[in-house]
Amino acid sequence: MTMPILIGKYKKQVTVTQLKKAYTVLSQMVLQAQEDNGPVYFSNSQVNAVATENFFKLYWLPYFNNPTVAKEGIYPYGTDAPFVGLNGQKGSGVQTNYAAGRIFFTTSDGTAYSVNMMQWEVEYDEDGNEISSVPVYRSFQEVTVDLNGFDPPNIYGRDVFIFQVFFDNSVVKPNGYNANMNLNCSFNGGGQYCAAKIMQDGWEIKDDYPW
Repeated sequence: MTMPILIGKYKKQVTVTQLKKAYTVLSQMVLQAQEDNGPVYFSNSQVNAVATENFFKLYWLPYFNNPTVAKEGIYPYGTDAPFVGLNGQKGSGVQTNYAAGRIFFTTSDGTAYSVNMMQWEVEYDEDGNEISSVPVYRSFQEVTVDLNGFDPPNIYGRDVFIFQVFFDNSVVKPNGYNANMNLNCSFNGGGQYCAAKIMQDGWEIKDDYPW
């Protein structure tokens, strides 16, 4: 094999190893946190920054390797959207914002986690006009994992992957597990479902993977 092929193969192996480790950490966290603290219950009548911050401090942070939480109002990667899809489209910014149900932290092994536990529920009047939108807790928590932290390339499907954490049944699933992952995990797609593709392929980056 030529040197570029060997280097590419090595990078794929490293990516799979790091991705599998992140999945294992999340899976152990959702189990151990509830064993230590009891089942999680979310009330949409108590959606506020204090409740969200307390939840993260109790159910998330103790189960990671020396986490460092980004201060509220700070964009750790800068104000520009840090993650880019395989098709070149940019995602949204990441930050710690407890009122919006978000936390960003890094661990001592260099992994970065961006957790989002809320979504906006739109309310309409009788004529179908939007009258308001309120934050509500999701049925799952979306976790964007940057395997090598702030180092490049910061591309979905290359070093950035998304999981869904379900506290109701203590399960962690890759984003897009029930969708057309091959369409998304392509050079024409965003790459947000690539963790699902790697897991479906037996924790392997195969030749048809958009590397």
